[in-house]
Amino acid sequence: MNCFRRIIFSEARCGARAMSVLLAVLMAVTVTAGAQQPVVQPPSRPKVALVFEGGGALGFAHIGVIEWMEQHHIPVDYVAGTSMGGLVGGLYASGMRSQEIADFMGGINWTAVLSGQVPFPALSYRRKEDKLAFPNRLEFGLKHGISFPNGLNSGSAVGLLLDEKMLPYYDMKNFDDLPIPFRCVATDMTTGKEHVFKDGSLAQAMRATMSIPGVFAPVEHGTQVFSDGGAVNNLPVNVARAMGADIVIAVYLDTGPFDKKSLSSLVGVAGRNVEIMVAANELNSMKSANILLKADVSKFSSGDFEKSAEIIPKGVEVAQQHAAELEKYAVKNADWQAYVKERNSRRRTAVPEPTFVEIYGMHGVRQTEIANEFTKYVNKPIDTAQIEKTITDLQGTGLYSSISYNLTDKGDKTGLLVRPRLKEYGPPFLNVGVFLSSNNVNDIQLGLAARATFFGLAGPGSELRVNASVGQVAAATGELYKPLVVGKRYFAAPRAYYTRTVSAFFSGSQQLAQYTKEKNGFGVDLGYIFSSKAELRIGEDYQWYSEKLRIGTPIEQAFHITPFVSSARFQYLGQDSVQVPTRGTELRTLYTYSTQTPNSSGGYSQWDTTMSHFIPVGSRGIIFGTGSGGTSFGATNLGLAGFSLGGPLRLSAYNRGELLGNDYFLAQTGYLHRLLKLNPVIGDAIYGTGFFEIGKVWGGPPGTPNLPFDVSGAAVIKTFIGPIYGGVSGGDSGHYAWFFGLGRIF
Repeated sequence: MNCFRRIIFSEARCGARAMSVLLAVLMAVTVTAGAQQPVVQPPSRPKVALVFEGGGALGFAHIGVIEWMEQHHIPVDYVAGTSMGGLVGGLYASGMRSQEIADFMGGINWTAVLSGQVPFPALSYRRKEDKLAFPNRLEFGLKHGISFPNGLNSGSAVGLLLDEKMLPYYDMKNFDDLPIPFRCVATDMTTGKEHVFKDGSLAQAMRATMSIPGVFAPVEHGTQVFSDGGAVNNLPVNVARAMGADIVIAVYLDTGPFDKKSLSSLVGVAGRNVEIMVAANELNSMKSANILLKADVSKFSSGDFEKSAEIIPKGVEVAQQHAAELEKYAVKNADWQAYVKERNSRRRTAVPEPTFVEIYGMHGVRQTEIANEFTKYVNKPIDTAQIEKTITDLQGTGLYSSISYNLTDKGDKTGLLVRPRLKEYGPPFLNVGVFLSSNNVNDIQLGLAARATFFGLAGPGSELRVNASVGQVAAATGELYKPLVVGKRYFAAPRAYYTRTVSAFFSGSQQLAQYTKEKNGFGVDLGYIFSSKAELRIGEDYQWYSEKLRIGTPIEQAFHITPFVSSARFQYLGQDSVQVPTRGTELRTLYTYSTQTPNSSGGYSQWDTTMSHFIPVGSRGIIFGTGSGGTSFGATNLGLAGFSLGGPLRLSAYNRGELLGNDYFLAQTGYLHRLLKLNPVIGDAIYGTGFFEIGKVWGGPPGTPNLPFDVSGAAVIKTFIGPIYGGVSGGDSGHYAWFFGLGRIF
């Protein structure tokens, strides 16, 4: 038995040895085979970053670089940028292709965006009236004494563009989750150091990086205030390195050699100092980039926002010049397609329907009022165009510096988040204006005017206007506007006023005397605002109305009357601009009845109406026509209480007030052609115009021409301080004049 057991055990041990030998042989074969055919791992691709410099409109060249990179299948793993470089970089990182970015940039109305003004049609009716009285961008605040806005432009229009484009990424936790990881740089105004945005609101980060000091208002987030990053890191190569880039391709905007002629002005000197400061923080970045692309944009300026189609190819050109260096990082077609597929898989385009509205930073009645404006967008697909229209209409009230929007999640629900920001410097607000009008050297009128507007003094929706002016027309007026029912369109408007005007009397074209006309009084209007374009008023006033000889030969009999004056006024403001409209209609009509007549007994009535219409022609032209007319319904010998013609843009070849009578008509028609666009920050455009005027005055003194007319040519410059114009006019009977002015034209 033991023997049998030993035999079995012995065989088992032999079998085990045999198995061990066999396993050893198999392992040896496997190792040998592995040594003969090693496993080959595909080489890892270096991580490539694109870094874009700030430079205003010159940054359009970055789009050209992106275009070339896409065409040559060079994957980009990281994007970093500052200012316009941050804007282009953010769009690219969000998944947009070069052509999409180019189309987006080319479709922006840069004049409107950079002017910082709410479009005239979107203004409330009373803010339209402010623009008519003060056709400029000069608005100050009285909240803390006289204070200024913290930028010529609130940046609201830029913010809305970015809100729309970045809306699908509303719940993104980190910029690394974008189709291409992204960073942008801004300046932290509280510390003076750079701030690198890597999470939070993508739209807000892009808006912050391009907040040019003095032009765009800074972006506030909690206790932090951010402005343009160009002052601290205009070419953020180090930021791309920190993201993990192995290869950094930096795009530098080469403006060419410095021109000493640019130092001939205060603006030029200030601009050069900024350039030197920015260049200093770019030197190390330029040295540490692996590839530096210097795009030649020397023929353009940072304000050439309308020239994107010309600037973009400069990026393509510089990339092609460095083709040998760049193509080292190109990949095969299959790898490129895989890269694009993976990038696109992270692109977001869908936006959920909001189920509630949240108003951030507002409380009480104002929060409720704003929320009511946006409840119509709940439980409906997002319509960004309509949301932006609502925002623009709210800004048209004049109370908000900016209103942005986004989406927000609460639990399992998504809502529309609206962030309104009140103007910090008001209310109250102060509008100011300088007015200049002259035809010929001996007839120059210069005036200064101001309007202070106080809100809510007599309840919700009420406004108190206090106006003052000095010059040829001196005045002090006040009006309290109060809705009869809060939220409704009926209103009452009590007022008081003092006006003093110096006017001339003529015999033919010879000035014989100057008279002072004073019209003082108080009264009240009852009215109805039909829309943001139209208003009707009916009023009753008690006046002290007088005319006195100032200098010269007595022509008219001086008078002093104290009538009751009934009035009805309708105004329709349907034009698209207050300075030089391109389309639309404006209508003003006023009927008055006075219980006393100058130099006569009984009362008299007057009716005065003006209508203007503007039609665009092509991309640069405007045809306009204006018709005016007034009648005193048979009243005579009214003197300065009648109607007058003459002076710039009112029969320009005649002296101001040269034609005076009881009834009149004036017709004007002409053509405006845009000659040159200006930097939107300081103005809009320069126009050339030619127009024909013809009129008639009834009841004038002997020698009044039967049908006076003239032909005029002029230049008009739309600027942030108002329209500036100048020209010459030649008319019938040897009348001619040159004229210029600052102030409203139409």
